[in-house]
Amino acid sequence: MKDKRREDAWTDNHDVTLAQTVISHIKNGSTQLAAFEDSASRLNRTAAACGFRWNKELRHQYETEINDAKLFRMKRKQQKRDIHATISGMPTLEDEPMMPKYEDAFRQIIKIAKDQALKFEQLIHENSKLKLEINELRSQKESVTVVKSNEDVATEDLQTFLKIMNRARNLTSLNLNV
Repeated sequence: MKDKRREDAWTDNHDVTLAQTVISHIKNGSTQLAAFEDSASRLNRTAAACGFRWNKELRHQYETEINDAKLFRMKRKQQKRDIHATISGMPTLEDEPMMPKYEDAFRQIIKIAKDQALKFEQLIHENSKLKLEINELRSQKESVTVVKSNEDVATEDLQTFLKIMNRARNLTSLNLNV
């Protein structure tokens, strides 16, 4: 007897998509509830189903990644605070008319660093999206493979049926000639 499997059962790809989405939201300072809603729209499930799956089955498997994401988020927040403190602590032209020539260079460096930090965040976000897209494409590829194998079975069945019909026709024509 074949194992019965639910049509809406969670696949490994669904689990990976859910986990990557939740971890990405944690890294970016978003909530898990937002991650569940995001995952729900990607996986065609409810946010409650995603939350239940995450809390019941997956969260303990991804503890290391969750901790890494939280550390990443805290470091990024601290970097933003440090940059803000550095900029706000710098004297303005009005405060100090005789600024050393290096102040402008420092301001430019800080501006460049801010721009690079923003680009880095955008690349991380884009990378997360691309990973999810790759997983979706893999799952689509798997479903196409299943469809192709079903088509192969149908073709084979049709060929077998035609052979049987030809044999029946041949037997009928032999019986008529006797």
